[in-house]
Formats: sequence, structure tokens, C-alpha cells
Amino acid sequence: MNTTFAIAGATFGEAVRKRILMVILLVALLIILISPAFEPFAGARGARPLILGFGFGVIQLAGTFIAIILCTGMIPTEIERRTIYTILSKPVQRYQFILGKFFGAVGTLGFMYLMMGIVFLIASRIALGEFDPDIIHGLIMFFFQSSLLAAVVLFFSTFVSPLVNYFLSGGVFLMGNLLSSFLESIQRNPEVTPLTRVPVQLLTVILPNFANFNVQNPIINPEQVLTDPTAYTVQTLAYAIVYIALLLIASMLIFNQREM
Repeated sequence: MNTTFAIAGATFGEAVRKRILMVILLVALLIILISPAFEPFAGARGARPLILGFGFGVIQLAGTFIAIILCTGMIPTEIERRTIYTILSKPVQRYQFILGKFFGAVGTLGFMYLMMGIVFLIASRIALGEFDPDIIHGLIMFFFQSSLLAAVVLFFSTFVSPLVNYFLSGGVFLMGNLLSSFLESIQRNPEVTPLTRVPVQLLTVILPNFANFNVQNPIINPEQVLTDPTAYTVQTLAYAIVYIALLLIASMLIFNQREM
């Protein structure tokens, strides 16, 4: 495990030195910080849905870009620089390399979310006059969403180029956000034939359901009420952990068979 954490630490250090990631973070922090200025445009819904919905939207967008940009080149860059040969020539197993890279990416995402969360809490305190506990809950959900996306990107990076990975990962994220509810409605429709239901069920299992993490929807639309928020949160986070574990196992198997 020491080797894995050493690789994770090196990955984290390299990530925080990337200018593009810092630019994304700083832009997100600036937008979140000035979000109380939009309070006059709240209208009949009130300031809370506007401030929280806007802040969560910025955080989710920043987290998505950071996860994709951070992980697309993790393995291809090491191969291109030929540094991977130096790493693997030491007593380092390939699975340790994959795990180290992923943990480093998760650590970087955690740092980014911590920074955005602190600024968001300050901005909401200025705008609403109190600290809203929904912000902590939303940050945790979006952190796991970005971690799941990072696992998807890392999986693709074991066998495709960074350019292709951008489109694949972005496409999976969009489909996982937009198509999940549609696919579930098809499954619940009794008029759907078994010929249609089977491939839909298969696609539902394979496609990561990123939409489950979108906690801003009940905030923006208060009429959407969860019957048991705690159970929903636990179930969603457990889903993310299991899916991440499966993606990491698949990444290790593919990377272990890859010729350098």
C-alpha cells in the first residue's frame, strides 16, 4: 500500500501544478463568490433556490471538467514520456500503478471540492444569513459523482488516446445524466415488449447513472420531495463505490494485458 500511496501523492502533486486545473478552480471560486449578487433576480421562488442551484451548478460543471482533464492523460502521458518504464522497473505492480493514479485523482478532486465548498458556504452565508446543511450534502454527492467520472475516464485511458477519451467520457457523462430517467421509464412501461426491454435493461446496468447525484433538482423544484433522503444518499453512494470498484478492476485487467 505504501507504493500505491506514493504514486497517489506524486499524482496529486503533479495535478495541483497543472495550470489549466487551477484556472478552472479559480474561475469557479470567483463565480461562486459573486453569486450573492444575483439575489435581486430570485423572483417568486426566493433567494435560496437561486443561490444554491447556481452554486451547485458551477461546482458540478467545474468538477466534471477537472475529472475529465485530470484523468484523460494519466496513463498515455506516462507512456509518452516513458516514465512508466522507470516506475514499473521498480517493485511496482501494474495494479498498484492504477490504484495510485486513481487515489491521486480522488485526492485532487477532494482538494478542489474542499476549496469550492468553503467559498460556497461563505457566499451562501452572506446571501442567506445562515449556513445551509444542504450544501455539505450536495458537496459529498457531487464529489462521488466526479470520482465515478474519474474512474470512467481512467478506464478508457487504459486503451484509447486522450482525444478519443475526451469524447467517450463526455458522452458517457451526458448520457448518464440525460438518459437514465428515460431508460427507467421505459422499463416501467408495461406496454414495452421483451425484445425492447432486455437491451434497455442491459444499457441501464452498463451506463453509469450520474443523474442520481444531482441534488440541486429538489432545491430548485421544492415540489420534488424525497421520501427518505438518508436512505437515498446511502444507496447512491454505495452505488458509486461498487461501480468505481468494478471499473478499477476492469482497468487493472486491461492494463495488465497491455504491451508497453
